[in-house]
Amino acid sequence: MLRATSLTLIFFAVAVAVTAFLVWRAGEREVQTLQTPESGAAPIAMPVYEVPETPTSTVSEIRIGSFESPEQVPEYELLEVKPVDTEDARAIRLLVDTRARGKADYVLISRDIKARYADYDAISVEFTDTEDFLDYNGGALIFNTPKGATYMGFIYGPPNTRGYYVRAAD
Repeated sequence: MLRATSLTLIFFAVAVAVTAFLVWRAGEREVQTLQTPESGAAPIAMPVYEVPETPTSTVSEIRIGSFESPEQVPEYELLEVKPVDTEDARAIRLLVDTRARGKADYVLISRDIKARYADYDAISVEFTDTEDFLDYNGGALIFNTPKGATYMGFIYGPPNTRGYYVRAAD
């Protein structure tokens, strides 16, 4: 028991000596304080532009893509022309009969239809061949205005600047 008491006293004496040494060392140094930086005006993140009082154009006046018909267009016939009732856009659905095959031919037909129906906002086209008993061969979405692109489901705006999206069935 005497041994445990003496060990406790030795441990306590060492702890007091270490604490006294650390306090003495801390007293020799200067206490450093935080210095606040100089402050000034914050820089402008973006330049400020003036908005004209009268807009030069409206969204409804914007046209997407070219409205010129290509020189050579594969033969096609409109089997069905169906106007779509909508409050937002002037739209029409077309069923096109053609013996043409492939995306390149369908692009030419879509460009011709885009020129013919330029006063519409949106035109949807289905390509078929009546020789194969109304076989579905592809389709096209033609959007002449941003309003037409939105009507067709492109909620972030037109997907390209050509004004049409063509897909050929495999």
